[in-house]
Amino acid sequence: MSADVSLAALFAWDTGASILPESYARLRQDPAYPRAVRRLIRTMLEAAADDPSLDGIFKDAGRKVAALAAAHLHMSGGISLPRLKSLMAEFGLASPGRARALLLYMIYLGFVEAKPLRETGAPARYLATEKFLATYRRHLALLAEALAVLAPAAGEIASDIENPIVFDSFIRHLMHGFLYETRQGHDVDAYHHVFLHRNAGTQILYRLLDAAPDHVFPPDAPVPFAIATEARRFKVSRMHVRRMLAAGEAAGLIAVRNRAVLFTPAGRTAVEWVFATKMIVYLGAAARTLRDRAAAVGHIAA
Repeated sequence: MSADVSLAALFAWDTGASILPESYARLRQDPAYPRAVRRLIRTMLEAAADDPSLDGIFKDAGRKVAALAAAHLHMSGGISLPRLKSLMAEFGLASPGRARALLLYMIYLGFVEAKPLRETGAPARYLATEKFLATYRRHLALLAEALAVLAPAAGEIASDIENPIVFDSFIRHLMHGFLYETRQGHDVDAYHHVFLHRNAGTQILYRLLDAAPDHVFPPDAPVPFAIATEARRFKVSRMHVRRMLAAGEAAGLIAVRNRAVLFTPAGRTAVEWVFATKMIVYLGAAARTLRDRAAAVGHIAA
């Protein structure tokens, strides 16, 4: 595939703010879709296992979005508690109290630090540290490499992530993409309650999904699952894992039998829709990022 054809294929994922039904159909018809999702899932699991800081921010949806929000705010006027509260409220993921706790957690991780000077009466301002920016560059590069399974041109983001235009644009477009996606509406509240808002819930879900063959997503057969093993892996109690699985059964998303977990039809539908939406948002953000890079190069050349 030529570079121009590869770029055109990626740009076709940019359909504007709304995700069109045709985008879902195109994704689901692509034989590489299950493999790309599997690559994304495994990448996130391996990155968290290798980096305790990433493991910390991957523990639940609130922490993960707070990290993206911090990166976005750092490059668009600065990080402050009021700005973080406002942005987290738009996502519907955190109360003002939780937003404060998330900011303190990022300070604890060494991801943000207070600016030394503060104007009288103004809220405290924070800066993203180089540790955070380097960690987030690695995270986004790995994400782009997973996208390249579906759209090879997205790999250019991974190879050029040190470019401030690429890094800044990818974060901005991811932020806008996910903010708009939360407003489009889809009944996945039970999925969010069971997996996204529980400590290590997303990681445990990823472990279950990673067990699927490359050509099947989500898994359509029972997935062996040892509660004690996964509790140790993700540093949570066995009771916590049992409660999560029980909540998943009560919500009709999974069935637990004989040390294995089976996704129900409703569970498979919810998981597939969430990941399809995630992949389309990622691909659209990647397309817009490469357009921004091309525009910047053209401007410089002019």
